[in-house]
Amino acid sequence: MPDSYYLGIDVGSSGVKVMLVNHGGEPLAVASSGYATSYPHPGFVEQNSDDWYGAACIAVREVIGKLQIDADHVRGIGLSGTSHVPSLLDENYRLLRPAILWNDVRSGEQVKRLADEHGDFIEKTAGNSVNCTWSLAQLSWVREHEPDAYSKVRHVLFSKDYLAFRLTGVMSADHSTAVSSLLVDVEALDWNTGLLDLAGLSRDSVPDMRASTSIVGGLTAAAASDMDLREGVPVVSGMLDSAAELIGVGAVDPSVAVIRLGTAGGVMVLNRKPEWRKGCMLYPHPVRPFWYYQAGTNAATVSLQWALDLFGMADSDAVYEYLDALVEQVPAGADGLLFHPYLIGERAPYWSSNLRGGFSGLTINHGRPAFLRAVQEGVAYSLRDCTTLLDWSAVTDIRLCGGGAKSLAWCRIISDVLNLPVDQMQVQDASALGAALVAISGCGETELCQMSQASARTSTRITPNPVNREVYDNGFRDYQEIAGQYLRTFDRT
Repeated sequence: MPDSYYLGIDVGSSGVKVMLVNHGGEPLAVASSGYATSYPHPGFVEQNSDDWYGAACIAVREVIGKLQIDADHVRGIGLSGTSHVPSLLDENYRLLRPAILWNDVRSGEQVKRLADEHGDFIEKTAGNSVNCTWSLAQLSWVREHEPDAYSKVRHVLFSKDYLAFRLTGVMSADHSTAVSSLLVDVEALDWNTGLLDLAGLSRDSVPDMRASTSIVGGLTAAAASDMDLREGVPVVSGMLDSAAELIGVGAVDPSVAVIRLGTAGGVMVLNRKPEWRKGCMLYPHPVRPFWYYQAGTNAATVSLQWALDLFGMADSDAVYEYLDALVEQVPAGADGLLFHPYLIGERAPYWSSNLRGGFSGLTINHGRPAFLRAVQEGVAYSLRDCTTLLDWSAVTDIRLCGGGAKSLAWCRIISDVLNLPVDQMQVQDASALGAALVAISGCGETELCQMSQASARTSTRITPNPVNREVYDNGFRDYQEIAGQYLRTFDRT
């Protein structure tokens, strides 16, 4: 229908983004609303799951108001959200405690014990290795340190599925979100009783799984009122933010790899079988039968935001042109200044919550432009480190997305560091777009794979500058050598 509109709601690490698209998947408007993150102790990172709902309501009303469309013409809502985040509810469906985020590292002791005692079983069954990122370790920590609260747990919803519950009153889980809990048998693609036992949960504690394009239910009267939408608008299950990004940039077969420059960075490649791969995270792709591997770095745009804050530069879309002009004043290699972005530990390939980063090669001649370029190069080196874990044999196309991809200079640096051509995607809010496309598909408009491929738009093709190859190859060698020194210094467990 020409007057049909769809919403994609993405629950991110610091806020909700909502994208409004037409029936053909063309982005029309975007709005966002943030929420607080709590750091009650070193290494603890938490949020109130109900804040996601409040932020979603604000952003939906804003994006509808931007175009002043008739809200009755919104035909469906799709969801995506950051992975590995459990919301714990009691028998009356009330939250028992704040949600623990993916970058929380409090569960180191639980990780070690689970790996020592059950590591082989977890890897064989769940297709992933246990670490602080995954919900199994987080739940084990709550079970040990907050036994009174944990004894009251009757329902567990992971990531954006709590938002789906608030919108529809229905408890559900899509496959990718469920896999992010580390409680799922990836071969059967269903909850595993042995893994649930490790978390002290029963099968009744977790919801039934459904495909990403399944309709969970309709907006309740209360949710419709809060969003200024009509009651009963279909809410489509959706998927993890990384899976939504794959859909948003048209990565629906193994020829396309994706690099995300979000809060965390990641390199993603598709595969047909759910096989454990050392150092990588494995999730089901919304388009069956594919799965995807992700090798991630913890602090991508976080590192840049941190540097911008230090230099008194506001982080906004407007700052990127100025930022690009600054970093392009400095030659490749940042005049010998090297940055390791281990501001909150590191995932691939080191998987150490104790790892710390820093600058090396510093001289009195280095100024703000060199520091900013070194930060961007350091994240690019970290992404190259991630690629060493992945099989690139089928890849012919690499697509960059996420907020950091707004920086053309950063995209050029990544192309040079990898020595590979990359595509800077036109739509930076790929996860919100992917969620909106899933809404269209789930409501019966178009098959998801076709919709994804049709909506992918490339703004800039970037090829590596051969003049910089030796500089970055040498820089990456130094990067890995110093990373090893950091590991020996900080990770002595």
